Amino acid sequence: MTHIMVGDGVLPWWISTAGILAAVLLVSIASRQVSRVGSRRAVPATAVMTALMIVVMSVEIVPIGYELHGTVLAGIVVGPWFGAISALLFNVSRAFLGDGAITNIGLNTVITWLEMAIGSVVFASLLPFASLLPFALRGRASLCGGIATAVSLAVSTLVFLAIIALSGVDPGRAIHTGAFDVASGRFDVETLSEGLVSVHLPGEVHHPEETTAALTPFTWFAGATLFLGAIGWVIEGLVTGVTVAFLARIRPGLVGMSGDPGGQGRLTE
Repeated sequence: MTHIMVGDGVLPWWISTAGILAAVLLVSIASRQVSRVGSRRAVPATAVMTALMIVVMSVEIVPIGYELHGTVLAGIVVGPWFGAISALLFNVSRAFLGDGAITNIGLNTVITWLEMAIGSVVFASLLPFASLLPFALRGRASLCGGIATAVSLAVSTLVFLAIIALSGVDPGRAIHTGAFDVASGRFDVETLSEGLVSVHLPGEVHHPEETTAALTPFTWFAGATLFLGAIGWVIEGLVTGVTVAFLARIRPGLVGMSGDPGGQGRLTE
């Protein structure tokens, strides 16, 4: 539920088409930018961070249905423009691995890039202020990385919910659980589908007398997404913060901090 990538067949064609056009424009601009500010070291780093995101997003925190993203960490390391290239490669790879969407590659690329770009910008903006705090280098990096992660994921989730609202799609009918049984012609419910949050099958009505008229299916969906997502943001913020602190200790230049023992500076410089 808290994974914000959009699958095939969920959104109307005009939103998917708009996403493709937006992604083409984004990647075109990014391609020109990286040719100006890029370096040879950024190319392998982009490949590594893309592969890292593919692996990380395959790990799900089952009780809350949250998949770690790794997007903010990637954005901090490679920057927003190489991040756009990484976002496209990531979504193309995921789609052809069967865990993404062909028709919504464009839209998912834009959303993924949004996380990377916002995280990178927020992290870089916080560093000067963090230097005023009585923390060690690792502590400042960890704090900035955690805050940047939470802010970035919150914004991208709100954008995702805005797209769902704009599409007019009923989340209750767009989401299914279980595997399709050819013999019965229906979806069989998964073992864990009745966990913390119950997602009913399309067309299935449960206790209509208990339904609150004031709360639409989208309201329930948005509330659950934000509530469970907030838990995931905290977890991912801690993971990102620890990772950034480690990089700040061994190679500060990778995260835009001074004191790089190799004197190499940021990858995008």
